[in-house]
Amino acid sequence: MLEKEMFQSVKSHLESLGFLVKAEVLHTDITAVKDDLVIIVELKNDLNIKLLAQGCKGQKISDYVYLGIPKPSQKILYSKIFKDKIHLVKRLGLGLIFVDVIHFSAETYCDPIEMPIRRNKKKRQQLLKEFENRVTAYNVGGVSKTKIITSYRERALHIAYHLEGEPKTIRELKVLTEDNKCQTILQKNYYHWFERLNRGIYSLSERGRAELESYQHVVKELLEKK
Repeated sequence: MLEKEMFQSVKSHLESLGFLVKAEVLHTDITAVKDDLVIIVELKNDLNIKLLAQGCKGQKISDYVYLGIPKPSQKILYSKIFKDKIHLVKRLGLGLIFVDVIHFSAETYCDPIEMPIRRNKKKRQQLLKEFENRVTAYNVGGVSKTKIITSYRERALHIAYHLEGEPKTIRELKVLTEDNKCQTILQKNYYHWFERLNRGIYSLSERGRAELESYQHVVKELLEKK
């Protein structure tokens, strides 16, 4: 079972508990927020060292981190080696979620405990800022080698949409996008989507037109939610 295939089951499980859930926020597979509570879930096909390390890194940002894996068989669950792994999970203060690969459901096997770890307040604030600013929900937790729809990309796409017809001034774009910081995106031109025609006047580059076409589904949702 692929990690991305586990995402929807874990998402539904957390949403049933009242969390707002988003995927691939600042390199976390799943981030869930409910009031002041922030939960991170890292997904893997196996309870291995790499997943344990991911979980420990997540503890620098969030008080509560879960590891999500396919639900093991009864034979594996009660084997000595798996019991040792569970012991490590609990000693590290991590939680564990099992995903049923047959019924596409998820259940909490054990909850994390708050560990006396020095939190990285800056990274936590960045995580929450990206979480709050993200409009669309096209990311899937656990994916790799896939373009992530960040809030920055969403804003750039919104600008590109309004430049598709004809060049516009920064002032016009600020009004159309309701984004007072769109000037920074245009000037930095991180994706090379924009072309400066004159002072304060921009158009869409050929690359920008091609990318806008490929992200039509994202733009549609952006416009619906704006």
